[in-house]
Amino acid sequence: MNEHQALAIRALSNMMGDDSARARAAFRNCTPEEMQQEYGASGKTRAQLLAGYEAHDDKIEKAILWVKAQRG
Repeated sequence: MNEHQALAIRALSNMMGDDSARARAAFRNCTPEEMQQEYGASGKTRAQLLAGYEAHDDKIEKAILWVKAQRG
C-alpha cells in the first residue's frame, strides 16, 4: 500500500464516524415495537435510522476495500 492509499483509507475511516455504534448503544434495550416508533423529530423510526447508519458504514467499508485492492 502506498502513501496515497493510506491517506485515502484514513479519510474514508474518518467519514465512517460512530453513528451506527451510538445508535446501537442507544437502542439496545428497545423492544421491536419501540424500534418501529418514530424517533424524536427525525421523521424516521429507530430501525430506519440504524439501517441508514449501517448502510453508510457498508459503503465506506466497500470503498476502503476498493482502495486497498488498487495497485499503486
